[in-house]
Amino acid sequence: MSLYDLIAASLVNGELPRDFSLPEEDGEEDLSLSFADGARDGICMYHMGGTWEITDAEKALMIRALHAAAGRRTKGDGRGAEDFETAEGLFRELGRKKSALMMADELQHYIKNHRDDFKAGELYEASLWLLLQSTDRECVKFGLLILELLDTDHNEEVKNHIRTLGLSDEFTLFAVYIMKTWREGNTDVFRLAQKVHGWGRIHAVAHLRPNASSIKRWILTEAVENDIQDAYSALMCWNKSDAWFVLRNYPDDAQFTGIRKILCALLHEDAAAGISSMENREQILSLFLDEAEKRLEKLTLDDYLVIYDISLYCKENEEKPRESYLRSRKILLTYRCACVTIDAVKEGKAMEMAKGTGFDVKRYIPDLLRGSLKDHMYLCQYMMEDDACRKETLVIFREQLPLEQMKTAPGMSLGLGEAYWKEQALVLLMQELRHYPGEGKDFVKCALQTEPVRSRNSGLYALECWVTKEEKPLSEILPEFHDLLTRLRDAEPAEFNRKRIDALLSGAVSFEGIDDIKKEIEYSRDTLNILSDAISDIGSWLWWNTEDDMIQMEFCDVQLYDDTKEEKEPHSGHIAVCFTGNYFAVFLDNLEKEEENWYIKLHHDDAGPFELDGYELSFDNVKDAKNVMRSYRRRHALRPRFDESLFSERKHIMSGKCGDVGFVVGGDRIVVVSHRGKYTEEMIVEGNKRWWEYWKDYWRLRKTRDAYEKDFACEATIPVKKDDPQ
Repeated sequence: MSLYDLIAASLVNGELPRDFSLPEEDGEEDLSLSFADGARDGICMYHMGGTWEITDAEKALMIRALHAAAGRRTKGDGRGAEDFETAEGLFRELGRKKSALMMADELQHYIKNHRDDFKAGELYEASLWLLLQSTDRECVKFGLLILELLDTDHNEEVKNHIRTLGLSDEFTLFAVYIMKTWREGNTDVFRLAQKVHGWGRIHAVAHLRPNASSIKRWILTEAVENDIQDAYSALMCWNKSDAWFVLRNYPDDAQFTGIRKILCALLHEDAAAGISSMENREQILSLFLDEAEKRLEKLTLDDYLVIYDISLYCKENEEKPRESYLRSRKILLTYRCACVTIDAVKEGKAMEMAKGTGFDVKRYIPDLLRGSLKDHMYLCQYMMEDDACRKETLVIFREQLPLEQMKTAPGMSLGLGEAYWKEQALVLLMQELRHYPGEGKDFVKCALQTEPVRSRNSGLYALECWVTKEEKPLSEILPEFHDLLTRLRDAEPAEFNRKRIDALLSGAVSFEGIDDIKKEIEYSRDTLNILSDAISDIGSWLWWNTEDDMIQMEFCDVQLYDDTKEEKEPHSGHIAVCFTGNYFAVFLDNLEKEEENWYIKLHHDDAGPFELDGYELSFDNVKDAKNVMRSYRRRHALRPRFDESLFSERKHIMSGKCGDVGFVVGGDRIVVVSHRGKYTEEMIVEGNKRWWEYWKDYWRLRKTRDAYEKDFACEATIPVKKDDPQ
């Protein structure tokens, strides 16, 4: 089935369903990659500078494809499907090397500069064939790029084909390019913008001209919302809708809501320029608060959440006036806001705003846990410090987790994803119960006997913490666990876990993973640079944890060779970077409001992992840390006092971006650990060197009888020549 036919057959009331997506391209499944429709082109446009180097070989292939499309290779008078298939094959090959978007300028310039080499009719015919018959995304786009140069405004059938393709986020941008050449094309762009909701809306809004009052009002009230990230369109929507003029001239309720949506996205500045780029931002915030004060009796939760964000923005940016901070806090402390906040908390929402405005959320959490432990398990962290609340929480978890059924043969799965939510609940509990020796023993026993290696790790960690806290061997304080580990030891498939079990059975009362992390260790600037690249090249932020005076940041797919794996298993590393001594941590995001607890969920294995932006992680660089801070709209500090002076006060800091989320953490000491123990400087340097040797072998042996098991970290770092990785 061609992509066009698939799109046309999937339409419902003239639109594609919100969950529609095109089939995966060849190789996507093999590389474990998944992109939303239009994401590749969107990322290229917004995050890769918009210019690309075209090689001579790519240009030559483009010319061959164009000549094939124009019939230069055809013999005889007529053209058959085989001629179009030849052109499609060449365009398909070209699309694998450079996307149609990257080739757009080169392709169109070549056609314009070599008009005598082409017959418009044959290019027209070949382009339509690519549009209607191809099963390849880039081939369809190449067809659209060629049609952009030809006259399509007088053929309603062809225009309908373009309108249909534009309904897919993958092709909206290219359809809009053509629509802009039509006499009434802006009307088509407007209609299309209303029917697409992902990258397609972002692109359509970017090219939409506000030449009518109805268009301006739609841009103000609806256009900023999309399924990707509202920030991409926020500044455009603000300017195209004349929002500044509307805000100053008594906006109606719908206009106020639209301004609030845009302002919410403007405060989110990672994906695109936002409020920091606006010279009159202080006046904007002040006038918005004026309008909010006029509507005190009908403000919604979303309104209050934005006002809360304004309070944080004003508080955390020294150059912002204190007046707006005080006014926003005054609104947040009204009786009506309290009522709205409590109603939200009862549904598990707005927890951070509730805490930030002084509410005790513990009274509402038990009902949420009983209603859906799966959805609200992370909330138990608010309950554990109070003895009565902790006991009630454990009762609820016992009622809803089938502990006996969860005991099974051990495996090596990390236990991520929805299918493992019960095991993730156990991991969450282990993180809390480790502070309370002997409490919740039935949960610890269950965790030690689950299939995912991570939940077994958490059970062992809880026991290590209990033993360390009591300063007595396991056999003395918990003999039943000593007997259990004796039975489980030989069946444990993970060597690092067997070593931990051996230590517990031998009577150890201190453990490297707990005590030695806090010992002083020095890493040179060169070593930290190697480490930052090894983590952020293709790694992901997997987890974080705090205990006593330490914060631990865990990463996977790290380019440090893991020699604990079997010979042909993936050898990419799984490490934690720990900061101790007056640690601080601030988690950052540009997510939607309903995702405001993402960092809590990550702590409890209920979110993530978050893939790091390439080479956007750095150590001990105050300038980088400040830039990361300014890239995100919301901040969640783990310490009661936080300001950027901590960056200079602490000996070590680490900052990183993971798309819509980020972090800055630090402390007086730093140490890198894995399941095998603490990394010395030499181990980091050697581990990175060995990983790259492994990477070369991985690609040299790929698709041979001696190939390694698939390793995403290697697959994501592709050599120039697969037969010669060097």
